[in-house]
Amino acid sequence: MKREQALSEVIGFLMIVSLLGILFSMYLLYVVPIQGRDAEISHMKYITQEFIGLKADIDGLIINDKINLPIARSFELGTLSSVGSGALSIMPMSSYIEASGTLMVNEQNDFLEVVVNGKVSNFSFVPTSTTDINYTKYYTQKYYNYYPYLINFTCKKPDHCPPEPINFTTKDERFYNITSKKRTTYEDVFIVINMSNITFTPTPTPTITPTPEYINATALIRYPNKKEIYDIVLEIMDNRTDHYREWISERTLVENITLNETYGTNFTINILNDIISNNTSQFYDFYYSNVQSTTMDPSKNLSNYKNATITNKNNYYPPRIGSLQYESANRYWVNQNLLYEMGGLFLNQPSDQGSSVMLVPSIAVTPIKNPSSDDYDLKVSINNIRITDTEDISGSVSAQIFTKVDQIHHNIFNGTIELTGFGTKPTDGSIQYYKIKEANEPNAHAIWLQFIPDDPRVTNSNSPPTGTLTPADKDRMITSTELWKRGFDQIKTITNKTISDDPAIGGFSGYIYSFRIEDNTQEKYSANLIIGEKAGQELPKGGKCTQTTYDSDTCLEAVRNYINNAHLTEKPFILDYTESEVSLVMQSGAL
Repeated sequence: MKREQALSEVIGFLMIVSLLGILFSMYLLYVVPIQGRDAEISHMKYITQEFIGLKADIDGLIINDKINLPIARSFELGTLSSVGSGALSIMPMSSYIEASGTLMVNEQNDFLEVVVNGKVSNFSFVPTSTTDINYTKYYTQKYYNYYPYLINFTCKKPDHCPPEPINFTTKDERFYNITSKKRTTYEDVFIVINMSNITFTPTPTPTITPTPEYINATALIRYPNKKEIYDIVLEIMDNRTDHYREWISERTLVENITLNETYGTNFTINILNDIISNNTSQFYDFYYSNVQSTTMDPSKNLSNYKNATITNKNNYYPPRIGSLQYESANRYWVNQNLLYEMGGLFLNQPSDQGSSVMLVPSIAVTPIKNPSSDDYDLKVSINNIRITDTEDISGSVSAQIFTKVDQIHHNIFNGTIELTGFGTKPTDGSIQYYKIKEANEPNAHAIWLQFIPDDPRVTNSNSPPTGTLTPADKDRMITSTELWKRGFDQIKTITNKTISDDPAIGGFSGYIYSFRIEDNTQEKYSANLIIGEKAGQELPKGGKCTQTTYDSDTCLEAVRNYINNAHLTEKPFILDYTESEVSLVMQSGAL
């Protein structure tokens, strides 16, 4: 009986061990993969939010015109660096295997050609005279090394500073006025009060012996004192000729001025540094004769803008826009790749070729009310963001990204009036600097954005393409154009929704037309967005540019004819175009 009892205990122990082994195996087989999957799903959501935050950082820097101001952001590339392990993490095999990822800059470096038919001015020439000439800040600095002071003035009274009105206009259709402005502020004032022979009631603890009947004391009190101070400000308004100028913005030049009322206090304001922010796109009207005298002669306020078609393509190929890309190396969930390009965020799943547009590129089309005519104008805002190169980072560690804006050019094109195809160089000497007229009134008749995927046949920007595309290259380029076409369609949908919500607007539903070129014969692939009054009617007519076009020659010729002649038939709209260069510097390590 004792042997049978001992044997039953051994069998019971073996059964318990077997049961534990089965439970542990089930844990490894079912629970650990679920934990790993949940961790990878959470991590991809986290990476997506970081990309959205990075986009907001870049947009904020550009909108606020902050050049060379770095912003740091940290990316956790793998799951274990941001998600804890399983409950049995004391045993390495009981935890899921960490996922990793790679951050890449310009691994996919696509092209974007922008063509505009509008009111433009060529300011590439170097003036030969120093009187009554249109100057730009670009040429003033480059050729003359000349930073002229706008004004010097002396003030004795804060409410008359400057003593006489100082205002001027620029060729961006802005009216600038320098004046003083009163504002209210509060400052803390401390007062000491001396008191004597005052009675008091002592506290029980500590006991004061003997208890005095009267005491002397000192009290320090603080109260906010209202104070009126003056700042010297720059008022920015539109340059209308009637009595009413619409206020645009205001900038403080000197805060809380302190004046010598006997001899006066001198102030110096520099137009290039103190008034206009530091970018090369500002265009000054008759810089020498008018700005130096701080007055404007209406007889000289002439405009040299005229209708023309210009493109930013200044070599064999349009400028590249660059990208920031995250590629995941998941072990339990489907791999996903995120791509930030020109302000847009795109998601791609390589396993099933699934893709989606999470954020549209930085293109906005909005009807705005014209206060002078009470009608609506269409405003097209485009921020062409280009990302410069840096090193890639991969693994499961933390990556630190420093983002800064290197250049901001507003309504400036470094391009040509010659519309040439991809891989064809414009005529030597035709590349010029062009300025699109800036105003609150329509300044463009049509705009064409042509997205062309990264092409392995392009080995050098100064030489035509060589070689042929592989089937994998074609599939990748087709997928890229499909994704961008979808982004263009979303912009159209958002615009039409805005229009339909207000019946009083109307008239703009046909302005936006998008299509995709998939010409396997000539190996041409692109996604295209055209904005113009009759773009949605003219381009698809006769099957020239259908939603998916396989004859690139016929379609591109139709687009060029339309864009070149848009000023003859198309109702103009307001174009606000910005080109921004953004550099991303990455390094390993947590913040």
